[in-house]
Amino acid sequence: MRSSPGRNHAKRAKLDADDQGARSVWLQYAADSSSAPVEEEKFHWKKRDAAAHRAGMSQEDMARLEADRRKEAEREVERLQARRAERERRQQQRREDEERRARQAEAEAMADWQAKEDEFMLAQAKTRAIIRAREHRAKPIDLLVLLLLWSHSEHEEDEEEDDQDDEQPPGQVLSRADDEEMDMDVDVALEEPGRMMSALAPADLQALHDDVILLARWEKEPSRAAYWRDVLLLCNDMLQGPQHDDTTARLDPSIRADIDAMLADKTPEELLTLQTSIREKLRSGEPLDVEYWESMLRRLVVVRSHAKLRTMYDTMMTMRVASMHRRQRQAAQQEALAMAEHVPQIEAPASARDAWMSSMEPPGRPPSELTADEKALPYTTWPAMQARLCDARRRVLQQPFVPRATTAHMLVPSDTAADAMVRREAARAMGVQEEVFNEDVHLTQQAYRWQDKYRPRKPRYFNRVHTGYEWNKYNQTHYDAEHPPPKIVQGYKFNIFYPDLIDPSHAPTYRVLADPEGPGGTQLLRFSAGPPYEDVAFRIVERPWDYSYKRGFRCSFDRGVLQLYFNFKRLKYRK
Repeated sequence: MRSSPGRNHAKRAKLDADDQGARSVWLQYAADSSSAPVEEEKFHWKKRDAAAHRAGMSQEDMARLEADRRKEAEREVERLQARRAERERRQQQRREDEERRARQAEAEAMADWQAKEDEFMLAQAKTRAIIRAREHRAKPIDLLVLLLLWSHSEHEEDEEEDDQDDEQPPGQVLSRADDEEMDMDVDVALEEPGRMMSALAPADLQALHDDVILLARWEKEPSRAAYWRDVLLLCNDMLQGPQHDDTTARLDPSIRADIDAMLADKTPEELLTLQTSIREKLRSGEPLDVEYWESMLRRLVVVRSHAKLRTMYDTMMTMRVASMHRRQRQAAQQEALAMAEHVPQIEAPASARDAWMSSMEPPGRPPSELTADEKALPYTTWPAMQARLCDARRRVLQQPFVPRATTAHMLVPSDTAADAMVRREAARAMGVQEEVFNEDVHLTQQAYRWQDKYRPRKPRYFNRVHTGYEWNKYNQTHYDAEHPPPKIVQGYKFNIFYPDLIDPSHAPTYRVLADPEGPGGTQLLRFSAGPPYEDVAFRIVERPWDYSYKRGFRCSFDRGVLQLYFNFKRLKYRK
């Protein structure tokens, strides 16, 4: 059944009307949303009001209950808002506490890392000082470090010695093989710090000042840090001089000299007492020359630091001399005990006079019977020899300490220039596919015209042979990477050293010769340079050379070194 056109038209009109109504409603909603808000109509719960009327409540009672309910709701909202604010405040405080704890942990870790770094740098500075002092190239800062190390090590050693003396029985030899003590036992002549710094040039004194600042920053032990502060104070005073202080600069030079002379011979304790008395005098308000006493007070601080360093140096030297004497006695006792174990005990004769026999003495000869050579020999008498021995022993006993015997340096001939060239070439890194090739061929004796004037000799050399794999069709078929084919020689590198050529304007030459004595497939490569060097030859593989510089060919003679590098041609097979 088909619908009529009129009916379809009515249906379309109805749909258009619905769309228009929906559009008008949306536009009205948009207008209401964009306009200013209007006060909504108050909601009344009619069923509740009816129930209240039935219960006999008046309008005033209902309004009062509604107002109480609203106030209670407002108070509840306020409490909720307060709890939410408190919760947010606690969360914020908790976040801040966590961040603060994280920063504190990071700061502690950083401080620990910094402390470890300072400790490491301080240990490295001490090690450098000991090494340089042992090699007799110590710097001023090294001498100050050794003075500090020795002064503390001697105190610790004396305390340890006292403990061991109480524990060990008498007659037992003390033996201490401490590595640190062995490191400290360096033969170097220390000087009083003030005298040493006064002898330095301004540049050296400034370098010492910078090194002392670093060590004072790294040192954490109080007594050692005080030592570096005293050194730094004295160093600053020598760098800046009296001109850095206006009060001291205004004083007459003779007054400054009198102050230095008055304070020079005092001990640190006396200087501390004088410093305290001057401060009390300045605080007392008495009529006095303030400029003079303030200048003396400033100068006294520097002089006291100098006195502390001087006292420390004297104490260290005294204790070190005693320690070295003790070690020498212990070493002598140990050596005597070691010798007693190997030397058999021989019963001594009842009297030394009975053991002596005059027949064992050589007979005397008058001077007229001596030959000229015998008269030229040195001679002495027994009393004179005893006197010399007594004098030598007296000199040894008067020495502050006996230095440790050092091993005499052996006199070895200096390395020749060729040896230095060989070592330099051998120190270079070789490639993965290179090996040392230093086997020359013995040539027949040849007479040289210059051999009477210059001693002929073979040149030094350091050669390499380049080996590798050749992946031709056959090898690719029968071998792989895990089972490679045999290596073949792919090239050579010859370094022949001629540092003493008589005529260096003529460069050495090389020739490729047949190898009549070879096993076959080899040839000789002969190098000739001229006097005083003989020719030298090497047996190499007989293959065509690749003279392309892009392929590694090099033939040069520079600074007494002949370099010949070449690779063999790679044959390519084509079908």
